[in-house]
Amino acid sequence: MRRRNRSSTTDTHRHRVQAGFWALGVLVSLWAIPGTIIAQPAPDSGVASDTIVRDTGPAYRIVSGGPVSVSAKLLPRPKRDLTVGDQFKLELTVRHHRSAKVGEPFAPSLDPFMILDRKSITRYAGDTMVDIHMLTMAAFATGEPKVPPFIVPYPAEGEIRAAASESIPVKIASVMPKDMKDINDLKPQIQFPNFLPIWIILGILAAAGLGYLGWRLYRRYRRIRLYGAPLPDPWDEALAALDRVPAEDWLASGHFKRYYYTVSEVLKRYLTRRFGFPALDQTTTEITRAMKAAKTPEREGFGEFFRRADMVKYAKFVPPAAEAAAVVSTARELVRATTPKPEAGTGVQAARGSGVQAGTPEPPNPGTHL
Repeated sequence: MRRRNRSSTTDTHRHRVQAGFWALGVLVSLWAIPGTIIAQPAPDSGVASDTIVRDTGPAYRIVSGGPVSVSAKLLPRPKRDLTVGDQFKLELTVRHHRSAKVGEPFAPSLDPFMILDRKSITRYAGDTMVDIHMLTMAAFATGEPKVPPFIVPYPAEGEIRAAASESIPVKIASVMPKDMKDINDLKPQIQFPNFLPIWIILGILAAAGLGYLGWRLYRRYRRIRLYGAPLPDPWDEALAALDRVPAEDWLASGHFKRYYYTVSEVLKRYLTRRFGFPALDQTTTEITRAMKAAKTPEREGFGEFFRRADMVKYAKFVPPAAEAAAVVSTARELVRATTPKPEAGTGVQAARGSGVQAGTPEPPNPGTHL
């Protein structure tokens, strides 16, 4: 009897220990539900923390008609279609016994919806607790997506069960007008032609042209250094020299000898370059003879001019004022009379002169005033 009583006492104690461990396990499960299922880290975005969306696989069994129930409904809003990004209110109502331990409602996936804000209140109806969760949500897709069921887990009979709300369809309209067409597709890339070879060829041609121009300028500069600058035409040179004679000043100051000497030297230089005989080194007689032999035009006019000039230069003859004033004009007429005429159809003068470079004579010292 004593052994039997001792055995029954031991069995009773064993059952009590097992019951205690079972109760402890239930309490641990209830304490872990909010931490393992409900608690979520705060999102990185600036919106309200979504603590009721879960990405983990279900560790519960959904039952209907249990001690916990959850319902969802859309709150009324102005009569206007919802568009992408518009906010709307969703009310979740969770009913359970006051002594029951339940978790926070969550949805496994809310895409394309997003919870922007949440407010919760708790009411009592006898032994029943009514948890009301007011969710501010927005949709980011057009069409008629459905708000997914919300899950409320609770422990029961050694397992985790859950109550689920019904899904609610929501109509989301597009913000674009109905008659608006979609944007055009991207056009293909424009193939720009490669102008590099052309630019290289043009650069080579430009360099060659500049090189040729530089070579020509160098040859011209070298020719000028060796032979001097090209002389103007004899008639142009003579007319320019006559224009530079200060006739009025010399005549007013009585420098007749200097005046006649300068003009006659201009004509001698002209004859030297124009007809190719050394008139600068010849006397009037020699000049007249050379012009007569060569049948030079206006030889009588040149001869008469040089004879009148010799009288002033060597015989101290003082010419009349009218004759002296007309000396430059007479010399200019002789030059123009012997200037070659341009060839017909070309505009180029027939003769260019001998090209003999003779120094411009310096007029002698006027000497004695006549």
